[in-house]
Amino acid sequence: MAPALPTGRAGQWLALGLAALVVALLWAVVALPLIQWHAARDEALAERRALAGRMAGLAAELPLLNHAAAQTAASGPPAGAMLDQPSDAVAGAALQQRVQDIATKAGATLSSTEALPAEAAGAYRRIRLRVALTAHWPVLVGMLQGLALQTAPQMLVDDLQLRSAPVLLDRGDPPLDASFTVLALRAGTEPAPR
Repeated sequence: MAPALPTGRAGQWLALGLAALVVALLWAVVALPLIQWHAARDEALAERRALAGRMAGLAAELPLLNHAAAQTAASGPPAGAMLDQPSDAVAGAALQQRVQDIATKAGATLSSTEALPAEAAGAYRRIRLRVALTAHWPVLVGMLQGLALQTAPQMLVDDLQLRSAPVLLDRGDPPLDASFTVLALRAGTEPAPR
């Protein structure tokens, strides 16, 4: 025979407890996951609405930006922003001299400079120079700032590599071996070699 279920007051409490357990189980298994799913979908929808608003704002600015770019392209680069030498070789030598002047002002001594082949970049030529030096951190930062603040011609630093130089005695601020590429633009195209 199966055990008899309680009756009376004990049976009512048992039925009430089982009903509460079923409600709690339904809440934990069905209702709570649905509420969390709805909240996640609502958050994703809000993010997409914000993204759509930003994209619409950018799309509205596009005609103004295109007009400004066309005006800038028509007027050309600012005077002195590029190397004005007639050939890549002469422009590379002028770039090397300017980099040497900036290094001297910063207190750095260049250990090597190498003129890299010029590259075509649309209607311009990209003049490149590979520079290596050993200097303490403040001197290196001063040189990089000098290159970045150079206005005639404007220069870019690319492929910066830093290594700690070997030191025999630890004296606090060890020198760094640094190498990087300096880029500047020159107007025009180089004629094809004969």
